[in-house]
Amino acid sequence: MSARLIAVSGLGPKEPAAFVVETDGRRLLLDCGEGPEPGRRPDFDAIGRVDAVILSHSHADHCGSLRFADRIGRPPVYATAPVIARLRDKVDAREIPIRGCTEVLGIELQTGTNGHAPGGVWLRLSAGEGFLYMGDYSFESRLYAIDTPPPTPIMTIDASYGDFEQPLEEGRRVLKDVAAAGPVLFPAPADGRAVDIAIYLQSEGFDVAIDEAVRSNAVALTQQARESARPDIVAPLQRLIADARPLDENASPQRVMVAHGGSGDTGVAGALIKRWAQQRDPTIMFTGHLAAGTTGRRIVDGGRAKFQRWNVHPRTWDNLDLVGRVKPRTVLPAFGDAKFYPFWRERLRQCEVATATPLAL
Repeated sequence: MSARLIAVSGLGPKEPAAFVVETDGRRLLLDCGEGPEPGRRPDFDAIGRVDAVILSHSHADHCGSLRFADRIGRPPVYATAPVIARLRDKVDAREIPIRGCTEVLGIELQTGTNGHAPGGVWLRLSAGEGFLYMGDYSFESRLYAIDTPPPTPIMTIDASYGDFEQPLEEGRRVLKDVAAAGPVLFPAPADGRAVDIAIYLQSEGFDVAIDEAVRSNAVALTQQARESARPDIVAPLQRLIADARPLDENASPQRVMVAHGGSGDTGVAGALIKRWAQQRDPTIMFTGHLAAGTTGRRIVDGGRAKFQRWNVHPRTWDNLDLVGRVKPRTVLPAFGDAKFYPFWRERLRQCEVATATPLAL
């Protein structure tokens, strides 16, 4: 039976993820995100009724629109246990493995770790000749494990960073220098790079303070989300959990602080920034995407805060290496600006680079 892919949102600009796969009379929605720019949601009419939603991970731009599930038929939601545990919306949740094979409505699904988030996975569906949805992923994290997917004819790549090449090691050095000058607050998503940053700085000899959201995610990576962590990181995780100082919204500045709230608007980081925004100290350093209209974007543009990217998406060479291993016939560069389409066509001459759907699978 024929199968096809429809990229409702996420092929091209940094839009919320929403990819529909039609196969064997079923319609599956891969991710259902919101953001990262405020109020950005997929076109639910274009999605239509679906038989199931399968999530790659728990970040808002991949699952933040689940509260609108009634507009797509309120289908069951398939996700790994750590992702299900983080969902804020009431859904009919059904567990899939972090690593392994299972079936979703009779369609074979293979999963593996994505190097990006607790419980985060890539998804390989036996739709048509085979389709690999990579979602977000990273090869540079010392915390999160990433599994190499099997050869697949059609795949997405995470093109969030376009032609960016700077290695994470350079970002680590910048953070180390800023921490040495301290005090400094690093706002970051607790279920993403926050734990990675905290472990790195602690390993460099800094006395690190973390809030409960960051500590809770560190604990999860030794327990429920253990498969998402690299094998050699368990001991550093345990040291972080045991030795990191507590941090809350009433804290005084400390030498190195890592707190949840990557945009500067939420969590302990948001509360601390609200208190400290009009002061010269402590240093505030953001490390990830800052959407228009966020506190983080405003105070970075205004000079109160600093920015240094901490890579959580693949660089060009990471994507080229991945494509070399998966050996697809067709590649869809997802989550990146369309201005980079000619770049990807040049760098991926061995493949068809698809920039529009529907696409037969």
